[in-house]
Amino acid sequence: MALAKHNTVEEVCDVLGCDKTAERSFNIKQVSRSSLKLKNPDIRQVHLCKEHYKEFKKETKTDREIDQLY
Repeated sequence: MALAKHNTVEEVCDVLGCDKTAERSFNIKQVSRSSLKLKNPDIRQVHLCKEHYKEFKKETKTDREIDQLY
């Protein structure tokens, strides 16, 4: 059984000053709620490395909990 490799290009983290491999991607509206400074604020999808994803989750925890309720 062959596995499909939809995203074979490794993305780089879009946070200013970070060159690590991206783990996750989010919509710019979601990331704008956090204090992360982006390399290019005009992009639609923001790619985050493991460390910045963890920081993003901590900063937006209460917002995400409120969104789940409604």
